[in-house]
Amino acid sequence: MNFSQLQSFVALADTGSFTEAAYAIDLTQSAVSHALSALESELGVTLLQRNRKGVVALTDVGQKIIPYVRTLLAQVETIEQAAKAARGETSGKLRLGSMLSIVSPRVLARVLTRFRASYPDIEVVLFEGTLREVGEWIEKSIVDVGFVLFPAQGIEVTPMTTDEMCVLVPLGHRLHTKAAVTPKDLQEEGWIMEKNQCVLQLLEMVVGPSRIRPQIRYQASDSATILAMIREGLGITLMPRMVLPKKLEGIVALALDPPHQLQVGLAVRSQAMASPAAQLFVQTASTWIQESAFLHP
Repeated sequence: MNFSQLQSFVALADTGSFTEAAYAIDLTQSAVSHALSALESELGVTLLQRNRKGVVALTDVGQKIIPYVRTLLAQVETIEQAAKAARGETSGKLRLGSMLSIVSPRVLARVLTRFRASYPDIEVVLFEGTLREVGEWIEKSIVDVGFVLFPAQGIEVTPMTTDEMCVLVPLGHRLHTKAAVTPKDLQEEGWIMEKNQCVLQLLEMVVGPSRIRPQIRYQASDSATILAMIREGLGITLMPRMVLPKKLEGIVALALDPPHQLQVGLAVRSQAMASPAAQLFVQTASTWIQESAFLHP
């Protein structure tokens, strides 16, 4: 087996399409198809299922093998980056995981801007997912580094910052004049959740899964829609304070009692085995966040 075969296998698993896989790794569709066939022939197993449209899905054995392939490809990328660093070069690819609804888009964009300015030859590929997904992506080497909440098990985390969870209610709501709200205050409320379930996971973290059985009235795909629905009095939600827009017209952000702080960090599978690009990203993010906190306490 060779690198191209393994790379084609992972690209097909990620995209589910021969066309998209070929585009992702800069090969022709026929080259990707040949590489996969050669790999399956050498291993003596079928790794991917195909249909007439060319859409693919992992077989059972493919699902068992792909974590090892991802780890191997990540190590190859690390080797190449380390060799370039020894020659005084800084280039390569960085796969970054970010948590939907938790990491502030403003913070993410500014860290990426600083990183690109410092290391223009490192290509950043952004993956956005839920709390659980980002952790799993790090463990499975789908991403090189990712924003997570800590403490976290099975991965190594560098603390970055803290954020405060708050409850969003419309003006005129029975709770809107309170300085802080308790879990008991929220028991009869109707909730608006994001479809990715991050808010539900955060709610369980804040108040415990047994203390509140949230009445989910609506689910929406993005925070702008959720804020508009709250403004109309259709329900309430829970969000980290840093992801909120600067102006909350018609909405009040209430603190929790007791307060709940999110500990946000950047995680890698192993500090000792992290790629140079991942290490540089952690350093850049940490420096930017420290400078930002100093300039804007």
